[in-house]
Amino acid sequence: MREINISFKSEEDKIRLVKKSETDFENRLNSASKQIVNSDNTNILLSGPTCAGKTTTAQKLISDFHKIDKEVTVISIDDFFKERQDQRQVDFNKTIDYDSVDVLDLHLLADCIKNAYSGSSIRVPKFDFVSQSRNGYNVHFITENEVLMFEGIQAVYPEIVSLFKGKYNGVFIDVLDDVCVNGVEFKKHEIRLIRRLVRDRKFRGASAEFTFYLWETVRANEKKSIYPNKDICQVQIDSFMEYELFLMKKYIKEVLSEVSIESRYYEKAQKLSAKFDNFEELSYDYIPKNSLYTEFLGKK
Repeated sequence: MREINISFKSEEDKIRLVKKSETDFENRLNSASKQIVNSDNTNILLSGPTCAGKTTTAQKLISDFHKIDKEVTVISIDDFFKERQDQRQVDFNKTIDYDSVDVLDLHLLADCIKNAYSGSSIRVPKFDFVSQSRNGYNVHFITENEVLMFEGIQAVYPEIVSLFKGKYNGVFIDVLDDVCVNGVEFKKHEIRLIRRLVRDRKFRGASAEFTFYLWETVRANEKKSIYPNKDICQVQIDSFMEYELFLMKKYIKEVLSEVSIESRYYEKAQKLSAKFDNFEELSYDYIPKNSLYTEFLGKK
């Protein structure tokens, strides 16, 4: 477990902590990007569990490839979901299990990858989550100066990795360690849960209770399908920021306060909220515009 002890004597201390944390993360991204950009492989598999920081990582890789005059086309594996009538349902709530490999059209994905290797045009479906059906296709012509980035939590699934026949660069981003901040312990998955609770409330209008409910299935799939396979990725990046729990205090307490005493998640919400009681708040005003944390709190 990583031990972190932080006290603020002034607002300048908070600014310095943010700057240090952002610089450290930027250095981790730079190191990973350099390794990928200098490789001869033209396919990237970008994976990581929910709220790990995949979007920021993708943007960094795209930017660095542009510096050497290479274009990057991002292909979301989510767009290869089967249509509603073909998708598997979990028994306990009769909703679509989007984390399972069973809901992916592997034949269509295999054709896409095969055509990419041959330099032919590729046909990428557009999946509409509202209707849970495909909304047409994008036909894309591969150029000699192009890199394809296949992005999604499923990018480490063996059924998908095998389609690339060893010709890929794997990138995995996550909170890599449990942490103890000022004597308060947080599991690494708990830090991502905090991010997701705040993100889903802000961007999806989801209650904390609903996010807690979904989290049970999310964690089950991570243990089954993501973490046992993450070592297929040659590059692994830690997305934890030393300042983030101080930043999140205000937002997470607001979200958790909405969980009613009648909820089966009330005790869990109270325990998680109590971990922040003695943390000093850190203003979002101190966070740079291109920070990882814009994924969870929005653009400034």
